[in-house]
Amino acid sequence: MTTPNIPLKRLMAAGAKKGATWGTAVAVGASDGLLLESDGGPERKQPYLPAKELDTPFVETGDLGAVEPVDFSPSFTMRYNPGAIGTLLAQLFGTAGTPTKQGTTSAYKHTIKWADSNSGHFSTFVVERPGKILEVPSAKPYKFSFSVEEGLLKGSIGLRGNNLIDNSLVNQATQVDALTYADRKNRISFKQISVKMNDQAGGDLATETALELANISGDLERSSDAKIVGGSPTIIEPLDGPHPTGTLKLEFARANATNQAFFSKFTGETLQKLSISFLGAVIETTYHFELRFVFPQARIINYSAPLDDTIPVTLDLAIEAAGTNPTGMDDCRPYLEWVNTRATDYLT
Repeated sequence: MTTPNIPLKRLMAAGAKKGATWGTAVAVGASDGLLLESDGGPERKQPYLPAKELDTPFVETGDLGAVEPVDFSPSFTMRYNPGAIGTLLAQLFGTAGTPTKQGTTSAYKHTIKWADSNSGHFSTFVVERPGKILEVPSAKPYKFSFSVEEGLLKGSIGLRGNNLIDNSLVNQATQVDALTYADRKNRISFKQISVKMNDQAGGDLATETALELANISGDLERSSDAKIVGGSPTIIEPLDGPHPTGTLKLEFARANATNQAFFSKFTGETLQKLSISFLGAVIETTYHFELRFVFPQARIINYSAPLDDTIPVTLDLAIEAAGTNPTGMDDCRPYLEWVNTRATDYLT
């Protein structure tokens, strides 16, 4: 469709595509569509630098400084076949790779791991406004947050961009009109969840009983800088210098023997490992759409069981890296496993 002129959010389109050179936009097109609920409000901000000088009763001139980092967090409902959202997540984690074929025709397993740095990973982001197209030529993922709302798994991806323009020579109506989506269906729901946790030194989580959770949320973040150097009107590519951080919150509807046992894990500082799995529709024969968050090491940092008519329990956990791969896990840092119909690397 053509660029909408009617100011209705439901008519606007958005897309993202892996970039090659920081500050240089690439053209979006087929398979680059983003099914967003909000674009996170990207804004262009430049400091006003008035000339406040002697013999100047009223400022007579001023300048706009360099463009400040364009920080925004698009939000979405998570899908098993996430398309360009999967690329943004893979760029945050830093390592993907060619998926492993699971069945005979169309099921593929992607493993997305946390790299030392996500240097060199960024995308061009575009979103429509009435009668125009906004473009962030280069946007680098630095944070992923997820939660459950209205029975669905929701996510947001924090992006730090170099600029925001509405006169792109690269992404115009032809490019944005060409956007398509990996899958408009197959949303991930809370009823499909299975969360398992045990001592990090314990056995494979496959043998554990799933926890009875009322809600779950978490985030992973790379603390990226935002440097402006001489001769550049915008920031150079951000670098994730400080240590990354991660947290999880597990909420239980009511206290029971299982979740109350975690209090001693908290006071005893017993390290945990856990997985958050979702199982969707059948792709072929025995292979389903799947999403699995894996955390090889987690430390309980808070336990709460307030006295209420029905006593709930809440756990807060800090995500850490394990010294070695725990039993049943393929890495010592947080990673994602995605089974869907995409046959190519999310970082290519």
